[in-house]
Amino acid sequence: MLADRGRFVTRSLRPVTGPCPRSGGTRRGGRPFVASPPVPDDPDDGGGGVRVAIVGAGPAGAALALLLARAGAQVRVIERETSPGGVFRGEGLMPLGLDALRQMGLGEVVSSAPHRVVRSWRIWIDGEEVLRVPEEVGELAERSFRVVSPTALLEGILREASRNPDLVQDRGTRFTGVARDPTGRVVGVRVVRDGRHRELPCDLLVGCDGRGSPVRTHAGLALTPAREAYDVLWFKAPPPVEEPDVCDFHIMVRAGQHPLVAYTSWDDRWQCGVIMPKGGLAEFRTGDWLPPALRAAPVAYAQHVLDHRDGVSGPVRLNVMVGRAPSWSAPGVLLLGDAAHPMSPVRAQGINLALRDAVVAANHLRVLAAGRPEPGAVDGACAAIQAEREPEILRAQRLQRREARGQGDARAGTWRFTLAKQGARALGRYGWARRAWLRRQHGLRFGTTRVVLDAP
Repeated sequence: MLADRGRFVTRSLRPVTGPCPRSGGTRRGGRPFVASPPVPDDPDDGGGGVRVAIVGAGPAGAALALLLARAGAQVRVIERETSPGGVFRGEGLMPLGLDALRQMGLGEVVSSAPHRVVRSWRIWIDGEEVLRVPEEVGELAERSFRVVSPTALLEGILREASRNPDLVQDRGTRFTGVARDPTGRVVGVRVVRDGRHRELPCDLLVGCDGRGSPVRTHAGLALTPAREAYDVLWFKAPPPVEEPDVCDFHIMVRAGQHPLVAYTSWDDRWQCGVIMPKGGLAEFRTGDWLPPALRAAPVAYAQHVLDHRDGVSGPVRLNVMVGRAPSWSAPGVLLLGDAAHPMSPVRAQGINLALRDAVVAANHLRVLAAGRPEPGAVDGACAAIQAEREPEILRAQRLQRREARGQGDARAGTWRFTLAKQGARALGRYGWARRAWLRRQHGLRFGTTRVVLDAP
């Protein structure tokens, strides 16, 4: 992050374009592919189980690598960054994601990573707290919603995965393309590290490389963007005096202003995010960006941040794009996580659904792990993964749109915002109203389908 006032770091998450994938078939639009030369043998390939190349060591990639390596597959994780801390990642773990991690045997990794359990949700409208909803911490215990250091979490998963001798981690390695056989099937991955170009054979290439997925581009797979694309301007500040040791998740809206969310994160800093439509960043580029970023906050909170602005770090612009790939797979290729279905930041669904993707993918792929399966069996497993996961993804995106609609109403000052404000003021003091608000979030907290890791 940059501490300089008025300067911005941008994390661009738009789908990227790349060179035309190579194959013996025809690309959409009628452009012919050129078949790749035969893929040379990888000197690290000792034979045995199915060869899986995973691009991206984020939550989905790290978890899938762990599960497949345990099952006997030869797994290679290709990651551009040299350490997990080099990428902006989500840090909220809902019960649905925590369940997935514990099924993987990673409960100790989760509990040992720096984290804060979220105590309550606090809703502020026009500077007034209208609703405070306690989290079910006592009831959920280890499954309680928390914010976790994404670096520590990923390091823990990859450390556990590295116990398997058939797993290779290629950090600081950039994916540059795919190699295809004469039929157009992807049979290898092209990478570059320290200026050295290599082609590595694989039976399956898994793209866990995020919203802008180069794997998706090189595989010739499309992404259908949703209409609710927007930006989040993230920055960190010293926490309010009443919240040094607790974590409340604040949702702050004010008529005519960009909504603001904030919580005390795992690093004891107040993580703040301004949610704005595309193009909204223009108003922050001239003059002092911090006061406009705090317009939706209660006066006391805004003044606290301004009084401690020497401790403010950022801002970082997160260029959010939501959508889904109509097809998650092509011959020899599978997409998971944000590469297949980029999610909005609402209720931290990206990391949690990615972990559930990994569980389902492992269930379908582990039966193929011990040998060299027929290509048709690999492609059939990939299709089955999408068929099982897609219904929950679509429901989650609908629920995210519903929750985000209220923030848009506040920005526009619609009649729905006025009605919601009046209703929250009148009903927020009642326990049944707080419980009803939490039930409304159930699908985003616990998921909408049953995801269970099969026994080995």
